[in-house]
Amino acid sequence: MRQRGQAGVAVTAFRALETSIGADLAEFSRLLWARRLPHRIFDEASGQQVLMVAREEHVALVRDLYARWRSGELSVQDSAAATSIGLAERGAGLWRAQPLTLGVIVLSVLGGALCSFDTELRWLHWFTFSDFQVVGRRLVFESAAASQARGQYWRLLSPVFLHFGVLHLAFNLLWYWEFGRRLERVRGRMTALAVLLITGVGGNIAQYIIDGDVLFGGLSGVIYGLLGYAWMWTRLSGDRRLALPRGVLVFMLAWLLICMSGVLEVLGFGAVANAAHGAGLALGMLLGLAAALLYSPPRHHER
Repeated sequence: MRQRGQAGVAVTAFRALETSIGADLAEFSRLLWARRLPHRIFDEASGQQVLMVAREEHVALVRDLYARWRSGELSVQDSAAATSIGLAERGAGLWRAQPLTLGVIVLSVLGGALCSFDTELRWLHWFTFSDFQVVGRRLVFESAAASQARGQYWRLLSPVFLHFGVLHLAFNLLWYWEFGRRLERVRGRMTALAVLLITGVGGNIAQYIIDGDVLFGGLSGVIYGLLGYAWMWTRLSGDRRLALPRGVLVFMLAWLLICMSGVLEVLGFGAVANAAHGAGLALGMLLGLAAALLYSPPRHHER
């Protein structure tokens, strides 16, 4: 349900528990706060006491904790232990709820570490779009077709996990966490996986076609694919759960144009994989368009 907060701002809350108005939930509330689970409790005119949580994925967790608390299995006598348990439960719940998003983040961190610490390039060449050898101080690439002919099909996707520097990694993971987890939560794991594969592979192929045998990598093409999907889905389906703030959309599109202008390369920030960005955005928009036309949920009004 959606409620009104201060200054008329709409806030989303989810009904986790309903009990009689005489039930004392004070201790249970302390237990939830010890586990850093935000919530609020209020009485309804119907004579029920309702506990609301801010995030949908917390509903099942709160209900489980309530059952265990009622049975005497849980208490808040040791708040430090309760906090540790709560963090572990929340972490496990996050992995269960969004394994794809977290998996991509882990692989990207590993890819960034590989780029930073594999100074002799003994392992990096296994994950580039096409294989290469170090000849003197030069990287000599073979054709992508030759790599694919040897069955190295993972190369079509693996460059998205390579990141060249901490800022490159942090910037991409920030946006992937924001866009990727929302898509996985709202549209499901298989849809999020399809967007990752199609925009990732498509962006890599586009970058290879434009630039040829060069070293490139990063999640940016996928991120623009997620942006494009959310943009089209929201505009055409009537489902606002993937809606992007206008400022975010304007910033991301403006950043795309700035990168394509070449000004970052002139200023010494390095080359940008613009073809991957553009292809990712276009493919994401097409996927969002197709999904909205084929699978748009029925519109309804909540009361």
